[in-house]
Amino acid sequence: MRLGQRTGRRPRRRLCAGWVVAAAVAVLLAAPAGSAEDGSADQPPPTGPEASEQPTARQPAQKTRRTFRGSVDVNAPPILEGSSVDRYGSLVSTVSDRQISDLYAQDLASALRRVPGVVISRYNAVGSYGGGDGGAVYIRGHGAGRPGADILTLTDGIPRFVGIWTHPLLDTLSLDDAARIDVYRSAQPVLLGNMAFGAIDMVSKRRVEHGAGGRFVGSFGGFDTVVGDLEYGGRSDRFDTYLTASHRSSNGHRPNADGEVNAASGRIGLVLGDAWYLSLQLDHTEGDVNDPGAEGAPPIPVVPSYDTRDDFVLATLRHRRGAWEGTYKVYSDRLDADWLQWDAASNGSFVTVTRSRNYGLRLRETTAPWSGGELLLGLDHDVYGGETFERRPTGRGPVTDLSFRNTAPYLMLSQTFGATLTVTPSVGVRYNDSRYFGGDWGGQAGLKVGFGRHAVYANYAHGFNLPGVYAAAMYGGWGRGNQWQDLKAETLDHLEAGWLVGLAEGVRLDVSLFHDRVQDALRFVPPPPPPPQFANVGDYTVRGMEIALQARTSERLDLFVGATFNDSNPGHVPDLPETTAVGGMSYLGAGDWRLNLDVQWVGAHDVLNPRFSPVQASVDAYVLANGRIGVPVAWLGLGGGGELFLVAENLLDERYEYRIGYPMPGRTWQVGVDLPF
Repeated sequence: MRLGQRTGRRPRRRLCAGWVVAAAVAVLLAAPAGSAEDGSADQPPPTGPEASEQPTARQPAQKTRRTFRGSVDVNAPPILEGSSVDRYGSLVSTVSDRQISDLYAQDLASALRRVPGVVISRYNAVGSYGGGDGGAVYIRGHGAGRPGADILTLTDGIPRFVGIWTHPLLDTLSLDDAARIDVYRSAQPVLLGNMAFGAIDMVSKRRVEHGAGGRFVGSFGGFDTVVGDLEYGGRSDRFDTYLTASHRSSNGHRPNADGEVNAASGRIGLVLGDAWYLSLQLDHTEGDVNDPGAEGAPPIPVVPSYDTRDDFVLATLRHRRGAWEGTYKVYSDRLDADWLQWDAASNGSFVTVTRSRNYGLRLRETTAPWSGGELLLGLDHDVYGGETFERRPTGRGPVTDLSFRNTAPYLMLSQTFGATLTVTPSVGVRYNDSRYFGGDWGGQAGLKVGFGRHAVYANYAHGFNLPGVYAAAMYGGWGRGNQWQDLKAETLDHLEAGWLVGLAEGVRLDVSLFHDRVQDALRFVPPPPPPPQFANVGDYTVRGMEIALQARTSERLDLFVGATFNDSNPGHVPDLPETTAVGGMSYLGAGDWRLNLDVQWVGAHDVLNPRFSPVQASVDAYVLANGRIGVPVAWLGLGGGGELFLVAENLLDERYEYRIGYPMPGRTWQVGVDLPF
């Protein structure tokens, strides 16, 4: 067998290279004349009862945006669109599609790595090698037990994770149709339920202006990195559509660090009279990513790889009439993953096959029963799990075919008092009934006080995170049978208080203090005595402070700086640096050329591979500086709208790594074009 040969897996797929071209031709032929605005879900609809897909997050304040014609009237804030306090006393930080574009983020980890309190891990420039080490997002130290298992990742309020292994796979969460990303760094046990020690909600785009139009973004850069992204939207009085298709690939900065991710999505919406709105959304993704291996490690006869294919379907019925509004959602998420690995003990390759099948419904009604009051009622029913087994040259290994079920009613009550000085207390509770683990309670209470340019908030939450199907799968392989049913839920008691204030016109300061106490955290316990197991043995506390300053110094210059300071007991909580800091600027020059710069500093911190080892290691601190400069296509005398841009990452050529032995790329570049039609 040739060294580094791929083996034991299905053939590599090629979705979007051809599909993007075909879709581009079809869209260009179908596009009507005239200008069109970018359609995104963060804008109110002109007709019908459409509301935010995730009603707990405040809609970002609207700015004059770049249209598909390519004009720029007002600069967008760097790093974040902004942070706000929702009605229930929780801080929500929003990354808009404009920040995603200005940062030229190609996946969820890239879009969020500059958000205060967030750190990531990855191996490659394009693609996420599974969960955990190869591609994950961590919030205030949460997510490191099972990778991402206690951080809930959602699309339009629907949980997105591998039903068997519990964590999300970033290659199945395309940014192409994301209008914004809402980040909750505090626990959300009532509104979101199980796993929600923190939450990331990707809100989908939809067209809100009448007419039709689209956009193509393409680039080429170092390591033969190719990006092509096409989107198109249309809207009439009662009907709207949004389509996307993309291709991303790279040969990688190291041998065997190549990756390819393809995606396509479609959304249709229909206004049903004055009170009802129906939408159907379909997302398809395919990923094929290698593990280059630790630097200097002895070579093995195969290149480990993670191959994914995901189909997500969401149907939403919404209504708004009088004092009542609500959403009824039904979803299905089918994910296939083949993980090619090398077994040194048997001197052979094998594939861990995962067939994840998640489905369920989400019902929510909100009413104003009296002046200033709000009563929110909801019911979640989620079934998640599927089939997993190992495919070896000697045959198929033991099969785990199991699904968990959670059914959870919840309610939240809030009341706003006052006018000039507003005081909004809230309280809520959720009861979760699990098929195998019985009942668990979650609760939260909040307080929001607003006066002038000030918003003061406080919240308390008691959250829970149940063991996943992975426990049953692993225990079966370890010969422990059904002992996984003796495991308990991890619990979190979260307390946070903060202050958001407008110091001057265009200048805002955000400060928050938080305290997290985690009990009964699940941890891998190796022999002796054999066999291995998971156990509720992880207890720790984290205290911290986050501070951010956002300033518009002129109509042409926006600045952002932020920092997070953490103190844990015991120390060395994985993926929790004591200090992180981020800064950014966005500048609009004369003639509409634009410059975006950002700098991120992450302190030294411990990392952990939670799959098979309790041993932690430490990675050094690092500084990353990135930039993007764009000039109008009209500068070249070509006419029309659009932009030529140059993106450079790691401008300081820093040597850094997210995981031991996996150095990330040095200084890299991409040149591209952003063309509206």
